[in-house]
Amino acid sequence: MVLLFGWAAFARAAPVAPPSPPPIAPPVATPPSDPLAARFPDAQLDDRALCDRLMTRTAADVMFADPEPRNRRKVIVSDLHLGPGSADPRFSGIDDFYSDAEWRTFLEKQSADGPTDLIVNGDFIEYWQIAAALGALPKRNDPRQPATGAVLASDQKFAVGATELVLAAHRSVFSDLGWFLEHGDHRVIVIAGNHDVDLLWPKVQLAIARAIKPRDPGRLIFTRGPGYEHGGVHVEHGHAFDAANRFSTNNAPFGRDRDGTCRVQASWGEVFVDQFYTDVERKVPFIDNLYPQSAAILWAMRDNPDPQRDVGAVIKFIDLIRVAEGRDFNRNAVASLLQSTLGTPGAKDLGPESVGEVVGHVSDRLAKGDMTAGAITDALMRFKFDPELAGLWTALARAAKALPDMRAAAAELRAVDPDAMAHLRDEVFGDPLSTAATRLLGGDRNISVVIFGHTHTPGGSVERIRAKKKSGWYANTGSWISAASVADLRARGVGWDKLSLADRTMFPAKNVAVTIDYASGAPQKPVIVSQ
Repeated sequence: MVLLFGWAAFARAAPVAPPSPPPIAPPVATPPSDPLAARFPDAQLDDRALCDRLMTRTAADVMFADPEPRNRRKVIVSDLHLGPGSADPRFSGIDDFYSDAEWRTFLEKQSADGPTDLIVNGDFIEYWQIAAALGALPKRNDPRQPATGAVLASDQKFAVGATELVLAAHRSVFSDLGWFLEHGDHRVIVIAGNHDVDLLWPKVQLAIARAIKPRDPGRLIFTRGPGYEHGGVHVEHGHAFDAANRFSTNNAPFGRDRDGTCRVQASWGEVFVDQFYTDVERKVPFIDNLYPQSAAILWAMRDNPDPQRDVGAVIKFIDLIRVAEGRDFNRNAVASLLQSTLGTPGAKDLGPESVGEVVGHVSDRLAKGDMTAGAITDALMRFKFDPELAGLWTALARAAKALPDMRAAAAELRAVDPDAMAHLRDEVFGDPLSTAATRLLGGDRNISVVIFGHTHTPGGSVERIRAKKKSGWYANTGSWISAASVADLRARGVGWDKLSLADRTMFPAKNVAVTIDYASGAPQKPVIVSQ
C-alpha cells in the first residue's frame, strides 16, 4: 500500500506516459457444468427439506401427462426385477434377471425400427428383497414407526446403496440404455412400481442417470407418480389397483418416522416379502419364477406345513364370496349358501387336519388350469398376513370352527359387515387390472389403450375392452424373469424336488414387450413381442 500511494503522488507531480497494461491473465478454469445434477436438483436437498417437498405432492402428481408433441412408437417393458447379483452370499438366490445380453439385442432391434419412446413400466429394480436381505426395513412394531398413518419402510440412504449394488451387477443394462438414447430420436421413460418405489428418490434417479449417461438429459424421464399418459395411451405398473401392494398415499408414498427420517411407505405385500418370501427364495431360488405365484407359495407351504384345521373351510367360504352376485351381500342367504358351498372339507369329512390337505386340494385345481384357485390362494395369503383383514379372518375362522353346526357358523358370519365382505370380494376376485383399464377407457381423458404390468403374466396379453360405447385395448407387459407354469410342470410330471432354475427348458425366459404404433395420430392395437 505504501509503495502504491508513493507512486500515485509522483505521478501527480510529474506526469509521465502511463505504463503499458499488464498482460491479460488466462481465465481461471471453472469446473464444467453438470447437466445431470441440474436435471435432478432435489438430489442436493438435505433429508428434512427433501421430505417437505416430497410430502407436499398432490393428486395432480399421480398422473404425468407428457406434453411431448410428437407421437413416437411406444415400446413398454416391465418387471425386470434387476437384483444385486450373486457375488455377495448375502444376496444368494435373490437376483432373477439373467438377460443382460438379450437386453442389448432387444434395444438394438427397437432402435432400428424408428423413433421410439421406451417406457420401463415399474419393478425395474428389486429393492424389496435387497432391503429384506440387509435387514433395512423397520418392523411394524419398531419404535421408530409413526404412531398413526402408513407403516414406513426404507430411506433414501438405503435406496442409493441398493442402487449401487444393482448398477455394479448389471452395468451393461444401464449403459445400453445410454446407447439406445444415442442412436436415434428416442426417449426413455421410467415409471416406479411397488418393488421399486425407491425410484422416486432423487438421489437414486441421479445415480441411475449417471450410469446411463444420456447426452441429452431431457430424453431420460422419471415420472413423479405411478401413471403416465401420452398420445391416447395410459401406462401404469398396476400396483395402485392391487389392495396387497398399493401405497397409502399414491401421489406421495413417503412419511417421516419418529426420528424425523424420511422413508417410503410400505405395503403389506412388502412386509410379506420381508417376513416370508426372501427367506424362502434363499432356500428355493425358483419360488418367484413359478406362475401363478400363489402356487409357488403353496408348494413352499407343503414343505413346511402349519397345522390349521379351519383353513380349508375358510378357503371354501372365500370361493363362496367370489360367486356371490351383486354388491349387497344378502345376510339372509348366508346360511343356505354356506351349507351348499362350504360343506365339511377334509379327507376324513371331519374338517382339514392340516394346511397340507388344503394345499393339495387347491394345487390340484391350479394344475388343472382353474385360475379361480389362484385368486382363492391369494386371498388366503392376504388373510394370513394383512393385519387390516385380521377381523375378517377371525370371523371366518370362527364360522369355520363352528362346522358342522350350520346355524352356529351362519351366526358367526352374520356378525361380519356385509359391506366389508362385498369390498373384499371386489378387491380379491375378478381381474382388478382389467376393471381398472375399462374404467380408464371410459374416463374423460381420451384414452384408447391401457398398459399395465405387475402380474408377470407369462408371455404378456392383449384384450379388447369396452366402456361407455367406447372400444379400446388393454395389454399386460408380462415380465423379463424366467417363468414356468405350475399347470405345465405338473402335467409333465415334474415334481418339486426336480425343479431347477438353471434348466431353461423348465424355466424359459419370455422377455416380453408391448409395442404401440400410430396411424393418423391415433394409437393402434398393442402388439406383443418376445426377445
